[in-house]
Amino acid sequence: MMNDYFDQRARNWDGSPTRLAQTSDIFAALERQVALQPDWTALDYGSGSGLLTLALARRVAHVWAVDLSVGMMEVLMEKARAEGIANITTLVADFTREPLPDERFDLVTSALALHHIDDPPALLRGFRSLLQPGGMLAVADLDTEDGSFHGDNHHVRHFGFDRDELAARLTGAGFDGIKITTAAHRERGERTYTIFLATARAV
Repeated sequence: MMNDYFDQRARNWDGSPTRLAQTSDIFAALERQVALQPDWTALDYGSGSGLLTLALARRVAHVWAVDLSVGMMEVLMEKARAEGIANITTLVADFTREPLPDERFDLVTSALALHHIDDPPALLRGFRSLLQPGGMLAVADLDTEDGSFHGDNHHVRHFGFDRDELAARLTGAGFDGIKITTAAHRERGERTYTIFLATARAV
């Protein structure tokens, strides 16, 4: 199961300098495209070890970290306690299979989780329902690739995404003001892969 896969890797997840730099680039792109507000409540879906969650927690009032891996959540909260960050709520959940929380958010983020989802349009609709009217969505993932990015594609459902198709899916899910820009590059061997950031406003 996918949660077992990430549980086994949780303790070493932050050991990759490339992954750390990648998340830093994604967050920098998010800051360029979204005017983060100190009174916002955000939800970070597929939060993993909290690389993006913790960056958000330093900028907004509260963040919900949602992931299906208990191991990743444990690592996230250990880091939060070590840094004295107390404005994070954790939730072990899979929004593709379980009910969404009743809370509504000013911002929903998700970084490199969408390609693991069987039905991305359904999840995007779920994100819309979690947002206040006018709330912001920020989704980062791979541009379309040939399946070589991960190597082990056992838990990969999509080999990246076409930007135009994603924009259409966001419109269909109830968003407007869609912007998709390049957020980061990832070098693997002789290949360079691009990671986009798509931002949109809940109608």
